[in-house]
Amino acid sequence: MTSVGRIHALDGVGQGPLPPIVMLHGLSANAVSYSGLLRRFIPHSRRVIAPDMPAHGFSDVPARGLGRDAMLTGLHETLDRLIDEPAIIIGNSMGGLGAIRYAIARPEKVRGLVLISPGGAPMPEGELQGFLDTFRIDRYTDALHFVDRMFAHSPRVFRHALAMGVKGRFAHPELRRLIDDIRTEDLLTPDDLQQLAMPGLFVWGREEWILPRCQFEFFHEHLPEHIELEEWANFGHCGFMEQPEALTRRIIRFVRGSFREGSSLRVSTNMRERAKLRASA
Repeated sequence: MTSVGRIHALDGVGQGPLPPIVMLHGLSANAVSYSGLLRRFIPHSRRVIAPDMPAHGFSDVPARGLGRDAMLTGLHETLDRLIDEPAIIIGNSMGGLGAIRYAIARPEKVRGLVLISPGGAPMPEGELQGFLDTFRIDRYTDALHFVDRMFAHSPRVFRHALAMGVKGRFAHPELRRLIDDIRTEDLLTPDDLQQLAMPGLFVWGREEWILPRCQFEFFHEHLPEHIELEEWANFGHCGFMEQPEALTRRIIRFVRGSFREGSSLRVSTNMRERAKLRASA
């Protein structure tokens, strides 16, 4: 229970030695979206956790409505209660922004940060409102177009089923309220990113068609040098659903390579430089 209502979370005991892994979903999604990663992490991690954000999944709608403050408060209170040792926080899209905000606020609880196509980069007011219009989905044809942009390769078999779900979720009045509540001052700044002292891995898809390219450019320019940046081919906004096996292996390798028992952070500058070269190619 949090001050904004009950928050549902998937919380399982793992079978491996790695730190707890916490996964934060994106706008209109839910914890089950990460099922492909969750089951793959269980053999490697001591614990896996995936909460439903307020008014998402099985979590309550806040009594005063879903605004940006209620979203952030619910997330922070939930993670404060669930995380009992420094964890690896994984966030996609809106969950990436939430992961960054939590890492800044509670660095002692975040052992490592994995950002998969994160949102939250700054935009001028006019561009921001145009971007937010992407999520104001009223027609079925708009939902189909949105689904096609979520993936590197549109899932033809499930395309219509996914579109029905997308249309229903984005029509929810509380989700509309959250979208209408977002302002430029809620977005990240370069100084925010410079506060991320923990090891990090940033993964962006070459077929990212939901978030504008300026989002990648902001993170590429302002993330601290010790955070590794990679662009993946055949990887869209929901690339964690398209390549769960490869992404799991990469995250496990990142965690194992970045930490040594009793040792400090190992910075992989060469990898970052290679990532910059790949991104500019």
